[in-house]
Amino acid sequence: MKKGVLAVVVASFLYGIMPVFTKRVLNEGMTSGAVVFYRLMFAAIFSFIALMVSKQDIHITRQQFLHLTIFGIIGFGATMAFLTVAYSLIPTGLATMLHFTYPLFVTIAMAFFGDKPTKIRVISCLFALLGLALMADFSRLSVMGILFAVTSGVTYACYVIANKKSSFANLPGMVIVFYVSVIAAVFFGLKAVVTKEFMLPVSMKSRIILMAIGLFCTVVTLFLLTYGIKTLGASRASVLNMLEPVISLVAGIIIYKEAVSLMGLLGCAMVIISGLAVAFDNGEEKVKVHVNTARYK
Repeated sequence: MKKGVLAVVVASFLYGIMPVFTKRVLNEGMTSGAVVFYRLMFAAIFSFIALMVSKQDIHITRQQFLHLTIFGIIGFGATMAFLTVAYSLIPTGLATMLHFTYPLFVTIAMAFFGDKPTKIRVISCLFALLGLALMADFSRLSVMGILFAVTSGVTYACYVIANKKSSFANLPGMVIVFYVSVIAAVFFGLKAVVTKEFMLPVSMKSRIILMAIGLFCTVVTLFLLTYGIKTLGASRASVLNMLEPVISLVAGIIIYKEAVSLMGLLGCAMVIISGLAVAFDNGEEKVKVHVNTARYK
């Protein structure tokens, strides 16, 4: 279980620095549709290279392909699209906070699947949500930005649950990353062309940032989070993943010299305490690790 906790914490760190770099390419003039496409495209390329180097079997069933298509577009790609648009409309701190309502959706939904969360996990989830609210900057509000950010939380909750309950739940993590990246890249690439959002990266710096986002903030993070979901369970992994907004806030302070209030620091402390409570919670979800994922322990 310790490796599962470490995997989610590292994934949270890498995800946490993503908004800073996404905002940078958006500020350079890239459209949100183009950013989503390039992130998915590079993720598909890097995950394919990883699969070829490790010589993993990438064959899947028709049912798995269908589920990967559905959740790759609705759960994975749509989450990126909604959140990227939200970053362009409202402050990244607020968008990230609203996106992180997803653990609450996961915890509630998993209860219907028979994975009843422990009291500590429920309290930690609510405590972390309160902490996120204290961290967020509500000085500039956009109804559409808020709607996109919350919707990204709903779609991501669907993706997290699918990693535990769908037909592809037992596939190796990198295989899942490859298929959802390819499927979502094709879909959102076509969407960018149709909506006339498609464009080439505006500079070499943009290309490098997009490649880094695709590799470190998508392939590596999705693999680690998938492993964490498989070993810890969906609700525990999602609540622990709430450390991500704290890292986003710290990254913003370091890179953009953003100011943080006393309430923001209190919110950070609340989220960290919640994450620690979940990490040391002995309550177990029904977790089954497939033999193909054992090599990543």
